[in-house]
Amino acid sequence: MKHLPKHLQPRWRYLAIGLETRPGESIDRRSFQRECWYAGQNLLGDPGSARADLRVIRYEFDDGTGEAIVRVRRGETDPARAALACIDEVDGVPVGLVVRGISGTIRAAEEKFLDG
Repeated sequence: MKHLPKHLQPRWRYLAIGLETRPGESIDRRSFQRECWYAGQNLLGDPGSARADLRVIRYEFDDGTGEAIVRVRRGETDPARAALACIDEVDGVPVGLVVRGISGTIRAAEEKFLDG
């Protein structure tokens, strides 16, 4: 199967996200990814969720605080931010979520908005 030409490939934006819960609580990557999908589907519907295509790329969580990078299609950052703002708990654990910034590359998102 041939690759798509560069001008037809999808363009991405990366949202740097900070997570916070009670000390001692833990959230795994799979649960957070599932909650992102549910939030997108509930707020944006099936077509909007498919357009945004929320995908967790990087995820670190340790002792109540964590960081993540979520990939979104270019032009869908505002709906994606709204969907992520709807997340208030993951697997019954209350969570605070803040979008620290948006970048065009994973590396820039890490360097500008996350600790790494």
